[in-house]
Amino acid sequence: MKRFLLTALIILCTCLCAHAADSAQLANSDSDKYKISLQEAIDLALAGNIELQEQRKNLGISQNDIKAANALKNPQFQSNFLMGRIAKANSSQFGLTLPVEITKRGARKKVSLAGLSYTENKIKDSEFKLKLKVRVAYFNLLVAKSNLKITQDRKDLLEDLYEITKHKPKNNDNYTIDLLQAEMKLKKQLIQINREKANVRTAQYNFNRVLNLENNLTLYDSVDDSVFQHPLLISKANLPSYETLENTAVQNRYDIKMAEAKILKAKRNISVVTKQRVPDVYVSGGYAFAHDGTPGAFVGAGFEIPSLYLYTPEIKNAKLEYDKAQLEYNSIINITKNVIHTNYDKFVMAQENVEHYRDIIDNSNEILKLSKQRYKKGKAPLTALIVVEQSHQDLLQEYMAALGVYYTAYIELLQEIGTDNLPVTQNL
Repeated sequence: MKRFLLTALIILCTCLCAHAADSAQLANSDSDKYKISLQEAIDLALAGNIELQEQRKNLGISQNDIKAANALKNPQFQSNFLMGRIAKANSSQFGLTLPVEITKRGARKKVSLAGLSYTENKIKDSEFKLKLKVRVAYFNLLVAKSNLKITQDRKDLLEDLYEITKHKPKNNDNYTIDLLQAEMKLKKQLIQINREKANVRTAQYNFNRVLNLENNLTLYDSVDDSVFQHPLLISKANLPSYETLENTAVQNRYDIKMAEAKILKAKRNISVVTKQRVPDVYVSGGYAFAHDGTPGAFVGAGFEIPSLYLYTPEIKNAKLEYDKAQLEYNSIINITKNVIHTNYDKFVMAQENVEHYRDIIDNSNEILKLSKQRYKKGKAPLTALIVVEQSHQDLLQEYMAALGVYYTAYIELLQEIGTDNLPVTQNL
């Protein structure tokens, strides 16, 4: 019986270990990722991003601030009960006193409404910036995949090169050296492929960190396999002018709208502070009774006299805050115009560089193809082919770097004008 139990325990542990190994293998395979498009990624982030949900809570706070600003003053219960001989000639009384604000509630409510406008635009600004972050993370993931594809394509080329070298005449003086060089290049490329695979995995995790979805165990991945599938370039003839971009920025930038709401709030706050000089009214009334039991009633009224303190410092501060808000708005407009010009020029130059690299890569591909044929026919040494191949790989890496600069300039330009796309852009 003991032997049976021991055998069963060993079998069970073996099965569990095998299952754990399968799970570990699954965690590093493509089956544990859910592929989504860029638009799907943006929709997921807008719906479930934790930081964005936190920002949206401010909308409810601003709405409650409006209700608080429009609130009525609570009444006060007051009483005086006379005792002793004084009560024989005077009445005791109890009742309510109601403070009535004059012209203040409406002014406070307008300030809170301006605050609500600021909050709404701030949330929209957060949504817009999140969409740009998702796009950058998605693009970086495609770049990592593209680099992996480049290294895998190079491996195929080096495998062909190794096979060609292997079948060269063995009596050639350079046969052994050429074969060792070809084998060494191929093995080094396998190491580079593993590095690029790790970079892809890192880019996937960064992409999911930008999505920042609550209680989500799914590892999202791009549905596209490389950046080469997207026509990123924009026709120069259709690029908008500086003036068009400036007007677009003024109309769409949420931080500019936030600055406008801040100006309005500061302006209305001057009215709120100034109206503190308007005296509030107090109305009271209640039940009164004499010591001998004679019933009655009382009414009263009063108001605050703003004579000892006229709220002058608060009024001056409110006006200064209004001036500050106007200067902040002017500063944003001036900086925006300047940065748009800078980013526009960077974008155009980066675009030209990408176009130049595309032409050069076409020529480099042709040179590599011809060099491979010459080596296969024995008309060129292996060293010459390796130099051409390495030059081609360096060129591809430079092209990927130029694409990164181009897309960064594109995103920065979008951020400055406050729109998701230029009028003639593609999906990325």
